Amino acid sequence: MSCSKIYDVLLKNLKIVDGTCAPAFYGNIGIKGDTIIDVGKTDGQAVTEIDCEGLVAAPGFIDIHNHSDEVVFLEPNARNYTTQGVTTLVVGNCGVSGAPVSEKNKKDLAEVEKYSEININWPTFKDYIRDLETTKKAVNIAALVGHGNIRGFVMGVEDREPTTGEMEKMKALAREAMESGAYGMSSGLIYDPGVFAKKPELIELAKVIARYDGIYATHIRNESDLLVDAVMEAIEVAKNSGVRLELSHHKASGKRNWGLVRTTLDLMQYYRRLGLEITCDVYPCTYCSTDLYSFFPNWTRQGGKKAFLSLIKNEENRNKIKHQLTRPSRDWENILLDCGFDELIIASSKKLKNYEGKNAAAIANELNMNPYDALFYIIENDPDIMVIAGGMCEEDVKYVLKHPLSMVGSDGYITRLGEGTVHPRSYRAFTKVLSKYVNKENELSLEYAVAKMSHYPALKLGIGDRGLLKRGFKADIAVFDMWQVDYVSEFNDPHHYSKGMVHVMVNGEFAIRDEHFTQNLPGMVLKRN
Repeated sequence: MSCSKIYDVLLKNLKIVDGTCAPAFYGNIGIKGDTIIDVGKTDGQAVTEIDCEGLVAAPGFIDIHNHSDEVVFLEPNARNYTTQGVTTLVVGNCGVSGAPVSEKNKKDLAEVEKYSEININWPTFKDYIRDLETTKKAVNIAALVGHGNIRGFVMGVEDREPTTGEMEKMKALAREAMESGAYGMSSGLIYDPGVFAKKPELIELAKVIARYDGIYATHIRNESDLLVDAVMEAIEVAKNSGVRLELSHHKASGKRNWGLVRTTLDLMQYYRRLGLEITCDVYPCTYCSTDLYSFFPNWTRQGGKKAFLSLIKNEENRNKIKHQLTRPSRDWENILLDCGFDELIIASSKKLKNYEGKNAAAIANELNMNPYDALFYIIENDPDIMVIAGGMCEEDVKYVLKHPLSMVGSDGYITRLGEGTVHPRSYRAFTKVLSKYVNKENELSLEYAVAKMSHYPALKLGIGDRGLLKRGFKADIAVFDMWQVDYVSEFNDPHHYSKGMVHVMVNGEFAIRDEHFTQNLPGMVLKRN
């Protein structure tokens, strides 16, 4: 005589999309503690039974490209992500991570200014992970270590190659991070100080990451006129180190470069046939978000922001910069040339609040200035100002999104509702995939889209117990009404939570139940095993 099971939670009458790309099926999900016990047929009673007739269950989404390293300490509820069905954030991207931080690199980290309420004091990656673990939060956090942090910790902001001794110190920091649970290393090769790093340096550090079977996620050196060259540089790093490669937020910026993503994805397929593991992530939007400081030529940024501000006071330097901003370059990525002043929007600024949400062309008119002079005015008054910039095309976004080597990331961060003109992708990246590209435009099947947002990133990182609705896996689950999933967050009005997530579970507890936020903070730090 069989003994029926006792579940803590039983979700009944679901359409189940399990993350494998297999066709959806119908049934129940039984949960005990933080673990899925049964999927499909269930045999038992439950402390809590919830009828989910007409709803879809998917594995909780994993945002493989996120920037909430510090803000998670301020906004641990992460509501702009749980309302998208996201249960895990992968932080430490684009070369910037919570640690390591020293006095040598602390002053040059934008996050120090951006999150001044936090005592950023993490000289080792272990220190950062320790504080993350003791902070209650609604979502899981998995972390990469930033190459920019490692280089800046040892060398500061200098345009030179590391000495042998400095290289050994950098490798030691990479090892410490991996042994503290990092899933790999990221680089941001348009940002200080990564912009000054040469390929041999990246290869040596990637070798350390490869020994731990970590990933190398790179914001490549150029996503515009030198896109193919930059992708090849990343491939060379992987080829010469053995590291597993992830190309961050893959795109082609600037109208003259539209369509090149077909070439770069073909290159990725070609080198996969030769034995390299290469994948990419993509956010469903044609605008990027970054700091205005990174719009300027590399030579202007060699001494950090203080030296930069001194340099641009010189009229001859200004004229040289203006000239370079009007044309493509073989030395740096000219983001302004790709987006123009009309598609350059001020996102957030502590010192120029009145410009938030306005584009650079409108600000120039308001100031009665030449647009280039207005750009100097803005950066002089707030060198930490954040912007949103156009330059991409919808056809490329769709092509990358549908490609078998891609997965979905937001490239956003946990927000404070109503603060700043943030990029709307922080509120809608995952729900936009479901609403626009699955429901309305039929660009992807529901099963394929869910896999790209759950199982694929779990596989890439090596998280063996998440990303699928499967017996024995952790109960990170998004339950949504497919016909109600939607977003209203837009560039001029971004601060709106997504709609349609009825229940969201993290480690077996509800972060959202019956479309209402709970006070539960069940998230945990995930560490490379």
